[in-house]
Order: sequence, then C-alpha cells, then structure tokens
Amino acid sequence: MATILQLMVLEDDDDQYQTYSDTADDLNDEQVIYNLTRMKSAPEARDALLSSNFDCAIIDLNLDTSNPQEASGNGVLSEILKSHRFPVFVVSGNLGHLLPSIQGSVSTFLKLYDREKPNDEIFSEMKKIYLTGITDILGGRGDIEKKLGEIFWNHLANDLDVWTEKDNLHESALLRYTVSHLSEYLDTPSDQSGYYHEAEFYIKPPIREHIASGDIVQKGDMRYIVLSPACDISVRGIDDKEKPLINAKRITLAKLIKIQRQDFVDHGIIKETTNSSSRESALSKIITGQSDKHVFLPGYKMLHPSVADLQNLYSIDFDEYQSDYERIATVSSPFLKDIQAKFSAYYGRQGQPELNKGELIKEYKKELSPPVK
Repeated sequence: MATILQLMVLEDDDDQYQTYSDTADDLNDEQVIYNLTRMKSAPEARDALLSSNFDCAIIDLNLDTSNPQEASGNGVLSEILKSHRFPVFVVSGNLGHLLPSIQGSVSTFLKLYDREKPNDEIFSEMKKIYLTGITDILGGRGDIEKKLGEIFWNHLANDLDVWTEKDNLHESALLRYTVSHLSEYLDTPSDQSGYYHEAEFYIKPPIREHIASGDIVQKGDMRYIVLSPACDISVRGIDDKEKPLINAKRITLAKLIKIQRQDFVDHGIIKETTNSSSRESALSKIITGQSDKHVFLPGYKMLHPSVADLQNLYSIDFDEYQSDYERIATVSSPFLKDIQAKFSAYYGRQGQPELNKGELIKEYKKELSPPVK
C-alpha cells in the first residue's frame, strides 16, 4: 500500500511549479504518492511550517523575479534548519545568493541544485530518503515525539512532586531523566529485527569537544581507540591557553587493525599459510567476542572494519594527543561499555596453577556413579 509523502514546494514561478506537479503525477506508484503543498512567498511558507508536517521540501531562493538580488528563500531555509527535521532540496538559478551559514550545512539532507537538474532525479532522491523512514522517526509527528508524549504523561506526570520539591533542580537532570526513559522505550523488544545497525556503533562526528573514552582517532595512516577511563579524561575545565584540563597526563590507545589479509598477517592474527577454514575461524572468534585480546569494530562509511588489539597498547602524552591526533568518531555508550568490560577483564585476569585434571577426572568420576547393589 502506498504511503503519502507530504512535499512542501516554495516556488513563485507557475511554470516551474507545474513541472514539479507533472513529475509527481508521473512518479506516483504503489510505494509512494507525492502530495504537493505550494507556497509562493516566504511568509506563506513560514505559516505553513507552523501548521503542517512535511516529509520533504523543494525551496527556491529568489521569490521575486522582478528583483534578481532578492533571496527570501534563505529565511525559510534558516527556519527549517532551526526548528524542523526533514530533507530539503534547494533548486534555484541563484544559488550564489545562499547564505554562508546555510552553505555550511549542505549534506545528504540539504542539497543544492540549479535549474538544470532533472526533476525526476530530484524526486527519486527524495523517495529514497523518505523510504528509510527517517521522517517517521525524527520528524515532528514521528515515533520520537510519540514516545516523548508517553514519557511526559505516563512517567514524569506521576512523579512531578519529586522534581518540584528540589530547590536546586537543573534542566540537565530532567534531560537525563527523559533520555534514559526514551532509551528504555527504544530498547523494548518488538516484532522487528533485534540486530543493531553498524551506524549505531559510532557517534560521528564526536559530540564531546575535546576527548572521550571510546574516541576513534587518527595519526597519519594509523587509527586507534582511546581506552583511558572516563575518570581520567573527563574535562574539568579550560586553562588560560584554551587547553582542556584532565586528571591524566597520558592517554592509553589501542591500535586498530584493518580486517584485511596483509594487516592480519603482519599482526600475527593469521599466518601466510593459514587456510580458508582457519582464517574464517579466526575472524569468527573475533567478531563473536571469543578472542580475549581482540575487540571487533564494524565498518561504517569512512570507518573501516577493524580489530582493536588489547596487547598492542600505546601510552602517549596528552599534549601529543591534542596536537598530533585527529578525532573522527566515538564509540557509542552501549558498545563502549562492552569494550571497556573486555579491556578490564583481559588485564584483570589471573593465572591459576595447573592441576593434573585428567587424573582428577578419573579419580572423582566414581563419586557420580550409582550405588552398587
């Protein structure tokens, strides 16, 4: 059954709008039906944003053909970037008038095209994004909003007296409360696949400004993961040279080894002579967590699939870390906890004196035998 893609079109030119409408009619199918809502001016578009929920938008910058320098579409774009969450396609003959602040936000969700771009290609990109379900999840009427409503009425409303009794209540405490409840809702089993997507493994780019446990960093061609505990590297202030202050003087890094043949051979994970079955076995133990000294990190875009070698650690001065290493991502909290637990277990393990277990089995097995009649 087809779903309705609500498309906002900000376009003052009647002929251009008609081409969008014709394209939508041609491309409507059993998956998606395009419902176009047209605005001719920036004020009209702003009003529509207040009262309607859109899945996507096509925006023209120049909404006054009598004035080539006019670019009121910038104001609508700024409003969308500030308060809304849906993809936007800027289609204009005046892209040079786009505000620099908006230019810096160009991405998969904000694309710029001149009038030469075929409409069917724009609509195809629009459909591809829409079918991911991103606007159903993060849009103004999506699942996130629904869950926040449940948290507000089913949890917070019943415990409000606890919060109002606190004289020193901070907004951050309420935010953490909300996020923890939201996480619990999202982690509730459903009839959908319980597997996580590789993208959920990382936060890219990092949110924390300076350093965090689980940072993926790069120096030259090599990449590492930061394994220093949070208590050592939590930023407790900024000094007079604008450098972060942390408790640790040195940072612990584990080298990341690409999952490719030569890298595995060079680091002794497999041998040149290892056969196919043994190679698969070695990889399987790493990915399934059965290898004590290795941690698997999946691939995601520029982050190649790799293995953190817990025996291949580096301790570097924090100043060197600041100047020579580039932060490119952070392992997200649920996965980082598992990595830290494995790291602690590996270095906290204790050897046990070896007993003659074969002889002990022979000696004690008679204790489990049925009584002799």
